Formats: sequence, structure tokens, C-alpha cells
Amino acid sequence: MVLTEKHKELIERIGVFHEHKGMQPLVGRIIGLLLVHEEGEVSFDEIVEQLGVSKSAVSNALTFLQAKDRCIYSTRPGDRKRYFSLKMSDWREDFAKELENIAEIQKFIDQVLEVRTEKNQEFNCKMKDFSDFLGFFKKEIPALFERFKKQQA
Repeated sequence: MVLTEKHKELIERIGVFHEHKGMQPLVGRIIGLLLVHEEGEVSFDEIVEQLGVSKSAVSNALTFLQAKDRCIYSTRPGDRKRYFSLKMSDWREDFAKELENIAEIQKFIDQVLEVRTEKNQEFNCKMKDFSDFLGFFKKEIPALFERFKKQQA
């Protein structure tokens, strides 16, 4: 696939977005390439060529993406190449896992509030407000899912 300037700009923006989320820039750019590529899968060599980066950098980024369960590879009979694609799992399942993480974060915040003194009231209030929001969010999300399902039907 020949990438257009629009593709390249989008890949770069996706890379910068992920970089701001704490990932290495190349990780985000690979995600961007896998998203815009027409085939939905890209060989290792094509990633190196399309993004103009070293093989070792691509190898490290792909190892990271696979460890985070964001990327998988497949092979083809008679072809020794690996073809990488994004793991497109059920977003509802992924979101449910994130809700579990939110519940865990709320629990930690509440435990922290239990051991904190009254010395910094402003900080304590902000943490309590955040904990309250997380609790509210956990309660409201199932209703949003139901509304979304009804809208899809």
C-alpha cells in the first residue's frame, strides 16, 4: 500500500496522541499504520519501510504491543514473514475491564483518604471529589450500555 500524505499525517497524529499517553512515539505510529493500512495487517519489513525506522526500534515496539495484548501476528503457508495487526477484541469486554480498574483506583483513593491527616484539606477534598465521581461513573455506565444497545437495535 502506498501511503498518501493524509495517511502519513494521520499516522503521525495518532503517534503523538499515544506519546502524550506515555508510550514511545514509534508504538503509536505503528498503531496508526495498522489502523490506516487497507489490508489491516502489515509485515515487519513494511513497517520498517513505511515508517522509515530501524529494525531494532520496530522489534522493540512490536514486542511492547504484543506484551500489552494490543497487537498479534499471523503467518501464511510458504511465507516466512510475520504479518502484524491490531488485536480487535470486543470493546465492551475491554471497557468492562477498565471499569474494574476504576473500581480498584477508587478503592485505593478511599484507603489513602483513611490514612491521611486533616493537614491538607484542599488535597483531601479533591481526592474525595474524585472518588465520588468514580463511584458515580461506575453506577452510570451500565445504564449507558443499555441505552446504547437499545439505540443499536
